[in-house]
Amino acid sequence: MKKITSINRKMKQIIDKFIGFFVYSLKKLLMYRVYIISEIIGALIIPVILQFFLWRSILQTNSIGYSLAEMMRYIVISNIILLFTQIHAEHEIESDIKTYKLGQKLLLPVRYFTGIAFRYISNGIARLVIIYLPVIIGISVFVGGKLQIYRLPYTLVALVAGFLLNGLFSVIIGLLSFWLTEIWGIAAIRNLLTGVLSGAMFPLDIMPERFHNIMLMTAFPYMSYFPSKLISDWSFDPNIVNKGILISLAWVMVFSAVAFLLMRHGLKKYTSSGI
Repeated sequence: MKKITSINRKMKQIIDKFIGFFVYSLKKLLMYRVYIISEIIGALIIPVILQFFLWRSILQTNSIGYSLAEMMRYIVISNIILLFTQIHAEHEIESDIKTYKLGQKLLLPVRYFTGIAFRYISNGIARLVIIYLPVIIGISVFVGGKLQIYRLPYTLVALVAGFLLNGLFSVIIGLLSFWLTEIWGIAAIRNLLTGVLSGAMFPLDIMPERFHNIMLMTAFPYMSYFPSKLISDWSFDPNIVNKGILISLAWVMVFSAVAFLLMRHGLKKYTSSGI
C-alpha cells in the first residue's frame, strides 16, 4: 500500500511539473504574438505556396497517384507535423557539455533529460494547440473527405512516436559532444535527412515501390510521413498502419538504448576528466 502511495505521489509530482512547463510555454507563446504570425507565414504559408506552384506544374504533365488537392493536403499536414515534432536540443546539450554546466544541471531536482523533454513537449503542445491544430482539423474536415475518428488513437501514437524519434535523434547527436569538438556538421546532415527522408517535402509513396518499402523499415518515415498519411489519406491501408505503429515503437526503443549507452559512457569520460 505504501509503495502504491509513493508511486502515486511521484506521478502527481511529474504531472504538476509538466503542467508548470506547459502553462509557462502557453503564456510565453501568447505573450509574443508576433512569433505566432511569423511562424505561420515563414514556416507554413510561404513554403506551402511555393510547393503549390511546383506540384501544380508537375501534376499537369505527370500522373503520380495524387490530385493537386490531395498533394497539398498532404504537404500542409506533413509540414505542420515536422514543425511540431522536430526538436533541436543537440546544441543545448553540446553547450552544457562544453561549458561544464552539465555537472551542475545533473544535481538539480528535475532530472536533466526530463527537464529538456518537458520543455520541448510543453512548447510543442502549446504551438500545436494554438497554431497548428485548427489548420489540421480544418483541412481534415473540409478538404476532400471526412475526419475518421477511429484513427485518432493510431494518430496520437504515431505523433508521440514521431516526437520521440526526433527528440532522441537530437539527443544522440548532442551526446556526441562528449567525444567531438563540433557537432554542427552532423546536425546539418540530420536536418537534411529528416527533411527529405521523413516525407516532409513529398509523400514517400510516389517513389519506386522498392525504395518505398525499404524506407518504411527505417526510422525516418515515422517522423512525418506516417502520421501525415494517417491524417491526410483516408484510404491508407490498415495493415500498413498496424505494421507502422510497431516499427515506429521499435525504433523508439533502439534510439533510447543508443542514447542511454552514449550518456553512460560519456559521463564516465566527463567525470574521469575531473569535470
